[in-house]
Amino acid sequence: MPMRKPLTLLSCLLVVVSIFPARANDALTPLRVNTPPVIDGKLNDLAWQQAPSVTGFKTFVPDFGLEMADQTVVYYAYDHENLYFAFRCFDREPHKIKTSVTKRDNIRPDDWICINLDSFNDQQALYGFYVNPAGIQEDTRFANGSEDAGIDLIWHSAGVIDSAGYTIEVQIPFKSIRFANRAQVEMGVVFERRVSRRAEQGTFPPLKPERGMFFLTQMHPMVMQDVKNYRLFELLPGVTHSQRSSRVNGRLVSEGDENEFSVTTKYGLTSELILDGTYNPDFSQVEADAGQVDRNLRFALFYPEKRPFFLEGDENFNFAGGNGNDPLLEVAHTRTIVNPIAGVKLSGKIGKKNFFAMIDALDDLPAGSEGKHAHASLLRYKRALRGDSFIGAFYTGREEKNGFNRVAGPDGQMRINESSILGYHLFLSQHKAEAASPVQDGHALGLDYLYNTRNLDVNLGVQDLSDDFTTVSGFLTRTGISRARATV
Repeated sequence: MPMRKPLTLLSCLLVVVSIFPARANDALTPLRVNTPPVIDGKLNDLAWQQAPSVTGFKTFVPDFGLEMADQTVVYYAYDHENLYFAFRCFDREPHKIKTSVTKRDNIRPDDWICINLDSFNDQQALYGFYVNPAGIQEDTRFANGSEDAGIDLIWHSAGVIDSAGYTIEVQIPFKSIRFANRAQVEMGVVFERRVSRRAEQGTFPPLKPERGMFFLTQMHPMVMQDVKNYRLFELLPGVTHSQRSSRVNGRLVSEGDENEFSVTTKYGLTSELILDGTYNPDFSQVEADAGQVDRNLRFALFYPEKRPFFLEGDENFNFAGGNGNDPLLEVAHTRTIVNPIAGVKLSGKIGKKNFFAMIDALDDLPAGSEGKHAHASLLRYKRALRGDSFIGAFYTGREEKNGFNRVAGPDGQMRINESSILGYHLFLSQHKAEAASPVQDGHALGLDYLYNTRNLDVNLGVQDLSDDFTTVSGFLTRTGISRARATV
């Protein structure tokens, strides 16, 4: 009898906890599963019946804070090797769902969902895992204000359209992403959905109007225990045999055989820091570049990096203080390393706040060049500050027999308040084209201010590039220009 009152009080507390949802700032805790769900797009697995879920998506396009026309429910789970997500996207007009069976990274015109995953929960970078209702994937890496679709991670997805809308399942292996391996793994996430026919996009958690579309500062924490850390190791050897023959007097005559050996390796020093190495790499299986039309441009055409050796940690080479329309597009453009004989790369995170990326390669020069090889070095350091602010520095160098090109300088991004951010860079260059040429010194200065809220979007920028600024390791469209820009 004396125990009745305490038990009744405890029961009431449990009922209250079950009725009221978790607060907006409570961390998501995925269900730990022993039997993983089958990734077939159908939500009939036991894991999804037991997994926690979130809903309450609010729009940020075309306006902030509105209820989406149709409900979205997201379930989340994990085991020691994978993250699992399931989306139930209701649609009262399922015959109007826009989807396509297309190539990877080509689904933006469709309806889709996206898992924006900050795997370190440090507000510095995020992965974007996009899936359309047919299960077709797109993956991106966002850092320093730039989203790169060049990465191709290994993950799994499936989608099914039904009478209630569509469902999607996603499996993300932990060894495909970089994260801080601790007893408690903490990440940040924003779930996103787009309805193409309504030009409607919404998220959970809802984006705040006063913070605009700054995703990194609005991540919802997600925590997991007992995540298995694999010591990452890949070894990809290759042997190429070729034989050439020519017709002489009606007969094929051999011109000899040629054998080449190549090897590429990847090793995880930690779950956050990756070492890559390559010798005589064979890039013949890399996806071909899409065709572009040259309209009497003053500069070379820009082609994104697709070679696997250079993609790991490529987002670390993004710099602050500019946008995609500025003359200096990239300080470290790895496509300038055309035919590497050997190379080594170190990229990732050291401690909680230090980011580092380094590429050192010996590049084979074409016939007729002065010398046989060029030594290319790319270095990047970045230290995270409060929120998504950081300070950093670059060095790029290319040394040839009778000439060189070197670029170095700081960059950074400062969060002024929740609605505005300021980026800057100042790079100095030294260039010597050949033995008889003088050394040319130049500079590139850039400032970029962005204010983004529900009611106002302002972008201001200043660039100053001297006539003699030269970067052989970057991508530059023109020099000798000083300008200011403003967009409201």
